[in-house]
Amino acid sequence: MKLSSCSFFFAVLLCGLISIPTLSQPTSQPEKEIQSWNEFHLIAPLNKKTDLIFMGVLRAGSNSASSLRPIDERGGAGIAFKLNKHLTVMPTYLYVAQQPTPTRKNFEHRLVLNLTGKFSLGKFTFTDRNLIERRVRHALDDFVMYRNRLQIDHPVKLGSLNFRVYVADEVWYSTLVDAWVRNRISAGVFKQFTPRFYAETFYLRQNDGRARPGDVHAIGTLFKITL
Repeated sequence: MKLSSCSFFFAVLLCGLISIPTLSQPTSQPEKEIQSWNEFHLIAPLNKKTDLIFMGVLRAGSNSASSLRPIDERGGAGIAFKLNKHLTVMPTYLYVAQQPTPTRKNFEHRLVLNLTGKFSLGKFTFTDRNLIERRVRHALDDFVMYRNRLQIDHPVKLGSLNFRVYVADEVWYSTLVDAWVRNRISAGVFKQFTPRFYAETFYLRQNDGRARPGDVHAIGTLFKITL
């Protein structure tokens, strides 16, 4: 790994370290929140067109960046079937444990079908991800969430350092209320350092008039390691 790549890696890693949560005890759930999202994927190729992917997620949140606490932990696995260079299908299972307040907990089993299309136009790459999630909740009604996320990315070169920047928008539809309920806009940078290591850092803005918190500012990291 060249020095420039190392510098970029440590910058991405620093974003993750800054977002490590500290404990606090808020008494109610606000409409707005600052959050830290950290995700890790371990990829085990089964053959040239099929990958087994294990994933873990830790999110922290608060109405103050100086007093973040754990609010969301997820773990699961999926199998990615790369049908061709433009289309990937990945059925996934996730177990979700949430603590939106210190006295409130939610638990879910999520059965997810991920359909992702990708194509290039010049130096731009367009990625359209469609998620159909069956959310099985403890002591609450089950429902289905549909999510569509369109991302556009482009290569950037700074001196000897090469990486990609992107912008994305995701809309959510819930059968629980039969309405489009959420929108997320995000922007970030990512780099495939080696065939086995990928890193990404991003900023995300969420708007949701029904959930609490509904308006979220999040800084996040995503790391992928291929075995």
